[in-house]
Amino acid sequence: MSFLKAACALTLTTALALAAAPAHATGHDHEGEPELIQTYAATRHYQHVKRAIRDGHLPAGPCAALPGEGAMGYHHTKQRLINSTDPTKPAGLVYHKGKHGKLRLGAVEWIVRDADQNVETDDDRPVMFGDRPFDGPEEIPGLGVVYTLHAWIFKDNPRGVFHPWNPRVQCP
Repeated sequence: MSFLKAACALTLTTALALAAAPAHATGHDHEGEPELIQTYAATRHYQHVKRAIRDGHLPAGPCAALPGEGAMGYHHTKQRLINSTDPTKPAGLVYHKGKHGKLRLGAVEWIVRDADQNVETDDDRPVMFGDRPFDGPEEIPGLGVVYTLHAWIFKDNPRGVFHPWNPRVQCP
């Protein structure tokens, strides 16, 4: 189990156990990444791709890979959540094939459209999780010019939670 996943599970368990306690008694107000914990709690039920599809996260192309960087996997996007910067409402869910070929949730992704649709400008670059800037802008077929932010909260990424490509993910 990844460190972040374990930390999220422990924090959620602690939060539920202490729900009736006064806020000052928990001592968890500024530990770790509270917004990533919210993201994990809001998306963990999408570990089963069938539930994601049932809730409107539709397949968005083939497995995404970049030689020398690794892969992202298979994106499933919920159109109405594009432009969301709410930690609990990422527009994308990114799956990879597990050991037995079953799709497993690895990352979540926020997608924000570039206001002027010009890849040469970035004066409207979004930021989340304190000071984490989105990647891009880049043109993605079917979406136009967008900024993206990935969070690998379900699969370890040795390059970091927010690095878009994961060397531990492969496309067939």
